[in-house]
Amino acid sequence: MNVLVWLKRDLRIHDHPALGLAAGLGRLLPVYVVEPELWAQDDASSRRWDVVAESLSDLREALSGVGAPLVVRVGDAVQVLAGLCKRHGISRIVSHEETGNLWTYARDRRVAAWARDAGVRWTEVPQSGVVRRLPSRDTWAASRDAYMSAQVLPVPALCCVAGVEPGLIPSARALKLAPDPCPHRQLGGRARGLELLESFLDRRGEPYRTAISSPLTAERACSRLSPHLA
Repeated sequence: MNVLVWLKRDLRIHDHPALGLAAGLGRLLPVYVVEPELWAQDDASSRRWDVVAESLSDLREALSGVGAPLVVRVGDAVQVLAGLCKRHGISRIVSHEETGNLWTYARDRRVAAWARDAGVRWTEVPQSGVVRRLPSRDTWAASRDAYMSAQVLPVPALCCVAGVEPGLIPSARALKLAPDPCPHRQLGGRARGLELLESFLDRRGEPYRTAISSPLTAERACSRLSPHLA
């Protein structure tokens, strides 16, 4: 069976429940959909896209290391997913549960409606402490603790759909995003995130309790991991 892995925010191959689930189902097609309408929203910017693009480049290299492509397509998610499923005989899509904004919520509802009509099974795998449709907050802490104590997943062995053109990762200019220069911004990618985590735990975080309250020292004393956790 051919399985499409729809990559959204969790742009890595380590400890990736959706990727692990899909790997056990059949031949994979890892896909990232660049949605111009999403990047036209008020909370998007070229600076933010640059971080995503760098993360995609890092992910493409990681997937290449285990013999898998990263297929990048630009367009409406429903149209892109429908086209790939039809072209490659795919009847199963796996992704993580995305916690985004109102636009991504509406898009996911459109994808779900298309999948039902097309006979494509779409499985969303939890990838954070967010619990959907929780009937009561009384059980949230137990759910969170169970999630945090789960084992870290290894990189799965991947068998992929062959002969698919990977596609280019577009630039912010290609997406018609207004310039948003920030010479000293953080760079995207898992490797950069690990470097930040190591430096924070090794030395930068030592004065955290006192340095975080000052604008003169907080920049270095905080973890700076937010872009990588988002």
